Amino acid sequence: MSLYGYSSWMSGPPVEVIVASDPDALARQAAERFAATCRTAIETRGRARIALAGGSTPEKTYKLLSAPD
Repeated sequence: MSLYGYSSWMSGPPVEVIVASDPDALARQAAERFAATCRTAIETRGRARIALAGGSTPEKTYKLLSAPD
């Protein structure tokens, strides 16, 4: 057991903290990063597998993702 109760098996890449000016800007950044990550996965492996969170927190991001470019 290590600091904060996390086991060593839970270690992974460093966490990136993103600061946005407001919730709308954060939703745009999240949608852009998500779409770019999916495009890269599809180009590399021919598919992207995702799991989406529920609730109202990601709602703005999902609306942006569902809108045509």
